[in-house]
Amino acid sequence: MNNTPYMLILVMSFFSYKSEGTTKKQLSAYDSTAIQQDTAKVNYSSRIKSPSKLDLIEKTNAKNVSQSGDDVNKAYVRLSAGDSSIHISANMRLDHRIFGFDQPNTNSKRLFLFSIFTDDVKDNPFNFPLGAYYDSSDLASKNLTLHYIKTSGDFIEASLSNSKNKITHRLYFEKKWIEIE
Repeated sequence: MNNTPYMLILVMSFFSYKSEGTTKKQLSAYDSTAIQQDTAKVNYSSRIKSPSKLDLIEKTNAKNVSQSGDDVNKAYVRLSAGDSSIHISANMRLDHRIFGFDQPNTNSKRLFLFSIFTDDVKDNPFNFPLGAYYDSSDLASKNLTLHYIKTSGDFIEASLSNSKNKITHRLYFEKKWIEIE
């Protein structure tokens, strides 16, 4: 009996099996590389920061005030009546968002905020060192007052005083948000 056809079939099967095994290994190596690349893409995209809740609050509320144009609520000082106190009353129909800065510069540290927006004020989410308030009556409830000191360019200098009229801090507000009578 001639074993050549059987041997040929056996040899072909062996090479077919070896070839199939190699292909599987190559695919596995390819799949492994593809998986690593996909994982790198996922890790990269997860490192891209999405806006935080505070960033969204900042953007939304700043946009709301900006869209109000000149139809906004402002703080006022009645110097003509001999009162240097800074007052603002919350008005639900008028937006306001007035920051007190550490220096007469909007890029300096924000210390204080008057805002009509609850998400700006409630629990002081931005952690302003001097607090966040709806209006000057909120300050009064904490035995604090704001007083106008002087105008310096586009800013007014003010003082925050405690119940004993002791100045605890000096801060600056953009002049455009304060009406001086």
